[in-house]
Amino acid sequence: MAEHILAPKGSLLMAQTGQAFRDFEKISANSSFRIDLSGVDRIDSSAVAWLVTVVRTARTRGQSVEIDSLPPQIIQFAEIYGLDDAIKSLLSTNR
Repeated sequence: MAEHILAPKGSLLMAQTGQAFRDFEKISANSSFRIDLSGVDRIDSSAVAWLVTVVRTARTRGQSVEIDSLPPQIIQFAEIYGLDDAIKSLLSTNR
């Protein structure tokens, strides 16, 4: 079985999160997938919202999600907006 990977590249700013969510919808028919953030070099707070939404949506659908190469800026933004517990729970419950 092929591995399904959601791997945004470059900036993951407000302008790009809509496309990133559409990319998620394209692979979301699969029972499991991996989010690889190693190619992301710029983020803003919308990247945190995107990540939380994608993982929660997938898990609600019963899908398994793994997160690779989480940029430290996501944790920093999450702390600023009080979402650090949400991000940490995504990481601690990688399925």
